[in-house]
Amino acid sequence: MNCNTSYAQQESSIKDRFFNSMSDDVLSSFTLEQKQEIEKSIVKNTSGSDHCIDLRPVIGFGKWRYYTVFIVGKDRRYQTRKRASLSLLVKSLLILFGCIGLFMFAILTMYLIKSALGIDIFKHFSFGVWDAFRNTFIK
Repeated sequence: MNCNTSYAQQESSIKDRFFNSMSDDVLSSFTLEQKQEIEKSIVKNTSGSDHCIDLRPVIGFGKWRYYTVFIVGKDRRYQTRKRASLSLLVKSLLILFGCIGLFMFAILTMYLIKSALGIDIFKHFSFGVWDAFRNTFIK
């Protein structure tokens, strides 16, 4: 599936506007090969030419206007090995810390449920987590 077919008309109008904005003297000085290379460059650098999804909503608050950009498409940028390996390291660390965080949250949740049900594993010993939770959230 080619997600860029809707941009063909837009790219054509951008090329036309670009060449129409030049003076006739400058435009006639280009060879056919130069014009084709300029067109290729325009198509390659056209906004949204590489994106299947291109959302750019504008939100207005009084006299201020803010915009957000959400684009999805194939990453065609050249990445060196060092950058790619650094990216892999960062992703691995984020996944590791995310899993550790989820595990700790699950343990804390189970501990709070155990304490709420009044189950004591060790008599007369408490970490104080249930008391702190109860004093903070359940008054």
